[in-house]
Amino acid sequence: MAITGSSGATPRLSRRTVLTGAAALIAGAAGVPARPARAAQAPRIRAAAAGWSGRDGELLVLTEESEPTGAADYALRVLEPAGAAEPGAAVTGALGPPLPLPLPGDFAPHSMAATGPVLWVTGARELAPDRVRPALVRIENGVGGYVDLPVPEDVRSGVATAASPLGSGLAVAIEGGPGEHLAALSRSHLAVTADGARTWTGRRLADDLGEGYGTVLTETDRGLFAAVADGAGTQFAFTGRLTEATALVLAPAGTLPGAGRPMAAVAAAAHVSLFSDRDGAITETRFAPGRTESGTGGTARDCACLGEVLAVPGRRGLRLETDGTTIHIRGLD
Repeated sequence: MAITGSSGATPRLSRRTVLTGAAALIAGAAGVPARPARAAQAPRIRAAAAGWSGRDGELLVLTEESEPTGAADYALRVLEPAGAAEPGAAVTGALGPPLPLPLPGDFAPHSMAATGPVLWVTGARELAPDRVRPALVRIENGVGGYVDLPVPEDVRSGVATAASPLGSGLAVAIEGGPGEHLAALSRSHLAVTADGARTWTGRRLADDLGEGYGTVLTETDRGLFAAVADGAGTQFAFTGRLTEATALVLAPAGTLPGAGRPMAAVAAAAHVSLFSDRDGAITETRFAPGRTESGTGGTARDCACLGEVLAVPGRRGLRLETDGTTIHIRGLD
């Protein structure tokens, strides 16, 4: 696995908040055409997914509403391409209206991914005002409910963060710590199911992270790619695959000191682009098959990214860039 590095300055990024438990509602359903959201009222996009047959494979986004009203703090929306501002420019996206579809009332969403007719939403379940536990919700045929998620015994509080399709299955990152009260995401665990969450296999990705920055996942032609960072911003990348015995095999893919917060892992045909927030600048590191080497090297790349970068599980090479007012869709065929 060869690694090449790049960097490009962008406006200061706001770090994603760690969910500490709030009632949440996301949604799906009526086929209403998308309409642009005004910049001053644009909700914040927390996650994206594609390929959910429950919405005919459209590009969906999970938004944090700019004017929350209790249970409507979050919503599911269709993101429609609205055209490029000029030839060669990135395609912008227009947000559709909220599409209500209930989740458990004690659940706060974080990320999502689709596998056919099922939309999976990761997040946290509120056990008490100051206690949350990693949780996963399955949405199918307009009904949402919790599924059994194999949370390790030494993760007594935390959040299920990243999710990615893996073949016909699903990979989920489980993060948290040993204390009952969530203080930091100090440990990262990977859980994979190949049978719709009936059975799981898992492996620890990293521990003793101090205040970690979160895990990102993406599916590649060779299996799963995962990256996690510690409190000092050192990133650890892995590749993984399921064996015929459904055991999860992980191999190191690189260590990147000072790389910052992983934002999104986007798989293209020849490489995986790992986008990171490093001191307010977005950097891109490309992982290509071949040999494995530590650190970054090669020519610098300016990713020309704006604000926050989000991967789109279910669509190879697709990512969103948003600065809070404009949504750019990059990698759209």
